[in-house]
Amino acid sequence: MKNIRYILGFMAVACLLFACEDYMEPKVDTPYGDEFAYTLPGPVEGFLTNAYGAIPGQIDRYGGDFLDAATGDAVTNQFGAGVFALGAGKMSSVSNPIGIWDAAYTSFQWIHLFQEKSADTATVKWWISDAVNDSLERNRLMGESYFLRAYWGMELLRVYGGVAESGDVLGYPIITEFVKEEEKDEVLNWTRNTYEECVEQILVDCDSAISILPLAYSGSSVILGNAHIGRATASAAYVLKSRVATFAASPANNGGVDVQAKWERAALLSQEAIDRVNISYMPLSYTDVTTPTLATTPKDYIFRRYHNNNSLENRNLPPAFWGNARTNPSQNLVDAFPMANGYPITDPASGYDPQDPFVNRDPRLRNTVIYNNEVIENGGRGLEASDIIAEYIVLEADTTEVDDGTGNMVEVIEVISDTIIYRKGLDSQGYDYRCSRTGYYLRKWISDKVAMLTNVNQKLNAEHMYPIIRGAEAIYNLMEASNEAAGPMGIVPGCSLSAYDLIKHTRSESLGLGSTDPYLDSQSGGANEMRAMIQNERRLEFAFENHRYFDMRRWMLPLSETVRGMKVTQDEDGIYTYEGTDPSKSDEFIEVEERLFDADRYYYHPLPYGEMAKNKNLINNKGW
Repeated sequence: MKNIRYILGFMAVACLLFACEDYMEPKVDTPYGDEFAYTLPGPVEGFLTNAYGAIPGQIDRYGGDFLDAATGDAVTNQFGAGVFALGAGKMSSVSNPIGIWDAAYTSFQWIHLFQEKSADTATVKWWISDAVNDSLERNRLMGESYFLRAYWGMELLRVYGGVAESGDVLGYPIITEFVKEEEKDEVLNWTRNTYEECVEQILVDCDSAISILPLAYSGSSVILGNAHIGRATASAAYVLKSRVATFAASPANNGGVDVQAKWERAALLSQEAIDRVNISYMPLSYTDVTTPTLATTPKDYIFRRYHNNNSLENRNLPPAFWGNARTNPSQNLVDAFPMANGYPITDPASGYDPQDPFVNRDPRLRNTVIYNNEVIENGGRGLEASDIIAEYIVLEADTTEVDDGTGNMVEVIEVISDTIIYRKGLDSQGYDYRCSRTGYYLRKWISDKVAMLTNVNQKLNAEHMYPIIRGAEAIYNLMEASNEAAGPMGIVPGCSLSAYDLIKHTRSESLGLGSTDPYLDSQSGGANEMRAMIQNERRLEFAFENHRYFDMRRWMLPLSETVRGMKVTQDEDGIYTYEGTDPSKSDEFIEVEERLFDADRYYYHPLPYGEMAKNKNLINNKGW
């Protein structure tokens, strides 16, 4: 009976559409009438399902691209893509590849409609003859609605939160009730709440979710069991609190007001998440990012989506493996990975060799990037160099005798005609015009199944996880907040570890350093040095998880670094030569793509033009 209910729910939800002219005005079309539909648990729960459904289902969520391709970490090979335009500085209030205003406010409407109808306990029954289960399921779904409102609020905040020309730090117009058709004109009078008011609303919603939801779903319970894995949990709400507090304390958003207190709040909420969810750091393994399954979902994936197809591989595998090489990691990102001894490649103690650039590197590099001579398929084929040069081939020759200068006649071979053959490798533009522009391909999230794609109709699928919220985020947030509030070695009151303790542990686990980390020790004298280390470690840990773009902006880091690549050739003796891999020789850098973020406005995003035109009370971010 339970399954039938869900089927009916999805059928009814499919009929609930928002009018094109005004997304605040829901339309219900069922053969039974609105009031009857609102008494059925399926249609009512379906409102909530729509708020889930608006969350992108795959990690390359920006039109098939990663947001990292609009930073110095990567480029996209699709020149007509929205992320390519974003990376070129072509964002506008009319065309914003990361705009989510409509999706968020439409989701708010679904959420509030669910809350309104679900609250009527006399009309909507999830369990007609079981009051205990009816209350349990109603509460769980209500908890999910609070979390989803917090989630969409956070999405609005990180995309549209910013500083106005007045210097005020603003968020989004907060809405906590369903807007009826007769109330829609009120939308035209909305104003943006302050950034801090939005933070407080998100924290309140997370606390409401935490008070009702389980930390995780497990067992065979039809209400709180494994069947609900992937839905909102208290664990996800705890980590979301850590995220919003960290954003609020960051330089781009704190407004210079109560900065110490905001960093302390971020530290305490991050510690709370770690303690309540029992989060412990373990680096993502190779199989975690290439071949996860529903049965082996990493504990770290606190809130995630799931898909079973080959679209990631189709977009991102090299052309030699029948992919489209869409995402090209950069030399900038590769350079950011330290050596296995923990030293950056720019340090003489690292042992880095630009002509053998991938030996003894941080293991996370191989989990993230496909580089030259690296196996792509599990036990299968690998990449070859970009340009493999074969020795010249003699086409015609003749033997003659010549005087060697001492009166002796010696035989020599006179070459009449020859040619030099350049055999293009699987990683070269000569092999396929779609090959990587940077010399690198994406490894993270890509299945390593053999013959994943082929030139015939038969293609394989693979299970993929999109971790929207990872437990590790709370650890890195605590690391960052502790350094800002108490310095590298200080411990914020109420917390258990210092920034130094945390980063030493994560680097030890990631690099296998054990109890000693000389480079970290050399950078622990001040908050500035430690901040740079934390920012780089976060860059590596969350590469291609769509964090870097927003992190750079909240930190107010320079945005105009040119994206670089590398080139590799192989001579007739099989020796590789690398170009662009020596960070000390800027005159030899291979420049791939400029980042034209040359104005302060690029740290914030414009509100949608349509909303600004309709509502004169909305104040835009500065520069827009």
